[in-house]
Amino acid sequence: MIYFSSSRHLSAFFIQYTQPYWFSFVIYTERRYRSLDELYARVSKITKQRLYQFMKDQDISLLNYHFRYYFDHCIDVNQIQVIPHHFSNHKIEGLTVNDSLGTSFSYEKDNPKVKQNFTLCHELGHFILKHDGNYFAESIDNQENLIEHEANIFSAVVLMPDIVLLSKIYYSYETFHQVQNSLEVSKQALFFRLLDFLREYYSGKDSEIKQAVETYIEGDNASIYRMFYDIREQIIEEFHQFQPSLINQVKQRVSKLGFTTSQEYPDLLNQDNWKAIKEENINLKTWLIYNKGKSIAYVWDKEKFSDEEARKKAEIQLLLM
Repeated sequence: MIYFSSSRHLSAFFIQYTQPYWFSFVIYTERRYRSLDELYARVSKITKQRLYQFMKDQDISLLNYHFRYYFDHCIDVNQIQVIPHHFSNHKIEGLTVNDSLGTSFSYEKDNPKVKQNFTLCHELGHFILKHDGNYFAESIDNQENLIEHEANIFSAVVLMPDIVLLSKIYYSYETFHQVQNSLEVSKQALFFRLLDFLREYYSGKDSEIKQAVETYIEGDNASIYRMFYDIREQIIEEFHQFQPSLINQVKQRVSKLGFTTSQEYPDLLNQDNWKAIKEENINLKTWLIYNKGKSIAYVWDKEKFSDEEARKKAEIQLLLM
């Protein structure tokens, strides 16, 4: 993918080197630049909806975040096969194949680890964004393709989520290289991610953003810190729009204790939720008991408690209500 620090820089380039045709090209470039901004915002929003819900469900630490948590979960749940490949000219960085045998991703095994990470998330992007097709190849020849743009945006957001960048850069004062190393991304990937991310909040301030990121790389975080300060509440509010799902909360608690009730999760009283809970894990069972106008629903792991043991635990809690 080719990035430009601002539409003015791009316009200046074509005015200087293609003067006879500059006027029509600059108009096209300005429109395309705005459309890419809109594309980035749209795909970023979709990606964060999926990613943030997962992070809340799994109670992922923001400071210890790594893309592998989400990537491995998606691979496991969707039974996707991940394999390395090698082409002598490295022309194909990644492949996604969807056929009757299932879905598989492959990546160039001789690429640096940070490039492999970007490719893996790029291929996952094709799958999660439900791109239409049975075969996708990431190569230097198709980077202007719309779905390749979308997969690149998805990859950048999964590798470096907004809320994680805020936590590391603003709240933990991590240097550029500390963030880069902990997230296992390339210098280039983090540089452009910060540019694109900040442009979502600071429209028309391309030169100011670029300067802030460049000085941050050099070890001066004052400018980028001020930018994060002004947008921190928006980033936090977006993240907190997502809450752990009932199913995941119940599943995690039962995995630890073997038992939980509607005292902890009132929505368990709604029996419509029971089917989804039992489908999540075949070892989970649900029931509800009444006594003197009061009721309590409970979930237990049948491998840890018998039906009678679980009922006695629920009856005790019902008596104490």
